Parts: sequence; structure tokens; C-alpha cells
Amino acid sequence: MRYFAAITALGLVLVMLPASAEPVLKPGIVPTSWELEFEYRTPQPITILLPGWKEERTFWYMLYTVTNRSGDDHIFVPGFCLYTDSGQVSRADERIPAAVFLAIKKRHNNPLLLDMASVTGKLLQGEDNAKDGVAIWSDFDHKARGFDVFVAGLSGERMKIKLPKPITVAVTDKDGKEKKEIKTEVILSKTLYLRYFMPGEAAARSAATPKLRKKQWVMR
Repeated sequence: MRYFAAITALGLVLVMLPASAEPVLKPGIVPTSWELEFEYRTPQPITILLPGWKEERTFWYMLYTVTNRSGDDHIFVPGFCLYTDSGQVSRADERIPAAVFLAIKKRHNNPLLLDMASVTGKLLQGEDNAKDGVAIWSDFDHKARGFDVFVAGLSGERMKIKLPKPITVAVTDKDGKEKKEIKTEVILSKTLYLRYFMPGEAAARSAATPKLRKKQWVMR
């Protein structure tokens, strides 16, 4: 079964205080499962005029390289969520035109760069099998002074949490039919948490370089 936004929202409530606040559930110091090596670049904007559009639009993206040195092959299913301190939530590659990825690929002159769909799949061991990917978001609220990025899919570590009281959520079965289901517990995953501060004025947002304020693992 695939859980809808209700489960995502539940996970957010369990591990975070109000918008862009400090996550409160953290994994142990010593990893208890496999973990992938993740190198990334600071999120940056790109402003382009897409075919058929009358005005330019700005998008944000994060370049990264993921390498498997865990000792076993693993299926890599990345997930990138961005939360602004003004309350906006954005999932990477959600309603992003394919032309945006092509523009980023051309800007960085990297023929090996993969979009979200292409980077997803089996990740073989070793540096020679590393994958270059990119997470892309639509432009966010210019009033935001900072944002958090959560990167999922980098670890096999899980934590089961019992809920204070049962909740009803919407789910879809294998046939694509929606139904209601009662949940008494939720499973959280080890996730990389990055917090950024946005310097400068809102009017200059398209030229701003976010400053990393915090980097740590959390359970989400």
C-alpha cells in the first residue's frame, strides 16, 4: 500500500515542532543499518523561460552524488522535502517541467546527471557506480528567511513509534482504490536534515546563496 499525504503529515508532527523548527527524534550515534554516502551542493536558483510560457520562472535545485560503500547493493529511492519558515511545504520534482532538468543539465555540462526517475533504482557498490542526481523545487515564498531540506532514502535504519491514540488515514490499495484505515503506530526512517538561512532581501532572492546552519540525522 502507498500512503497519502496524511501519513506524511503525521510523520512531520511526530518529529518536528512548528514550521522549520528543530526535529526532536534522532537516531543513535552508531548506525544500526546500511547507509549510503551522500555528497551535495548548496541549493541554488535557476530562472528560465520555458517553451510556450510568457514569463520567466525561477526554480531551486540541489545537485548531489550518491555512492554505495555499504558492502551490499541497495535500491535507492530518494525523497527530498523542503519546508520554509513561512510554512510552505514542497516535494522535489513535483509538477516540474522536464525542460527545467534539461536546462540544469546544460548549465553544469554534466552528461551523467540524472533526474529523479532515472536515479531511482539499484545502486551497485563502489565509486565507479556512483550516481549524479538533482532535486528540483518550484520557487518558494520570497518572505521566507530560511528553509529545511529533508533527504530520505539514504539509510535502512527504521524506528517504530506507537501513537498516543489511533488515527484514520486515507490509503490506496494495489488496485489504486482509496479507502480509510486506522493506524495505531508509524514507522520513521533515518533522514538527513539540512537547515539553511536566506541572506539578503526578498527582491534579490534569485541571486541569493543559502547559508547552511545545521546538518544532522533525524528520524522522520
